[in-house]
Amino acid sequence: MGILGASGYGGGELLRLLKAHPGVELVGFSSRKHEAKPLSAAWPQLWDERPFASQDEVLEEAEVLFLALPNGLAMGIAPQALAAGKRVIDLSGDFRLPPEVYEAWYGIPHQSPGFYGQAVYGLPELHRDEVKGARLVANPGCYVTAATLALAPLAAEGALKGAFVVGLSGVSGAGREGEGTFFAEVNENLKPYKVGGTHRHIPEMEQNLGRLLAQGRPVRTHGEAREVRLSFAPHLVPMTRGILVTAEAEVEGDWRQGLLQELYQDFYAEEPFVRVLDRLPETKGTLGSNRVDVKPLYEERTGRVLLFAALDNLVKGMAGQAVQNFNLMMGFPEVLALPKEGVWP
Repeated sequence: MGILGASGYGGGELLRLLKAHPGVELVGFSSRKHEAKPLSAAWPQLWDERPFASQDEVLEEAEVLFLALPNGLAMGIAPQALAAGKRVIDLSGDFRLPPEVYEAWYGIPHQSPGFYGQAVYGLPELHRDEVKGARLVANPGCYVTAATLALAPLAAEGALKGAFVVGLSGVSGAGREGEGTFFAEVNENLKPYKVGGTHRHIPEMEQNLGRLLAQGRPVRTHGEAREVRLSFAPHLVPMTRGILVTAEAEVEGDWRQGLLQELYQDFYAEEPFVRVLDRLPETKGTLGSNRVDVKPLYEERTGRVLLFAALDNLVKGMAGQAVQNFNLMMGFPEVLALPKEGVWP
């Protein structure tokens, strides 16, 4: 198993999880920034003095490749790896959306549009059976995972008409070189960004929910989808990691608290990493875990339906979900090497 692009926060978390996986031999990891330096130079939390290798060395040695690269790079590497018989889990956005949609929202010409049809969308709670046989998995990101799982039961029931989603994210979600994330700018500061229908995760959220509306569950990556529109307002929060999503759903039908709670409990009853709460979720409760905490709420006074979801953006929102997909692809128990419990306080 190898990792390309291991110097970002997600790459470091991926290495931490995979080093504890009993079914993994880590044969190489590459980084444009840290090539030939020891792993601990980039990630002081890891007790490992092996050097970063070249991309070609990792491509040659690995049976499974995790691509933890900036958007636009995986689309050039994945076809090469697949042609060599490798399996690929891509943590970027390169294979999550149809090429024409990707180009419109990411502003990058797609170099490998034919490979989108081979990619399976890697949200196990919806696409578990597809992931088991996949050779190319498009691993979802943190905001999309939280928003999709918050709204999925209503969509699968055919009751979702639209939603207004507010997301609050820790600074690590912006990456290791994210603009506007210096301590002096984020400390004691809370700010919205990319609002007004401009955030590039919007079409991915709408695609996921549209598939659920059309197909119910289980869901096929390239199956039918209905149109659904949502508004998304992300905010940067002065904490290291964690995401909390609050969604106000526009629904069909009468969804009182008892019915909502029952719907969510039933939908996630067999899911190893989704917990439906009686109380409201909080990010600290999921810190370091691969878990999503979800709470549906009917607001009696206004008749509104509110949904809440919390997760660790570097684990279930990125690296942990990639390991979950890896386990499914390779026939390991889905929960192997993935913590359900968080770190508290």
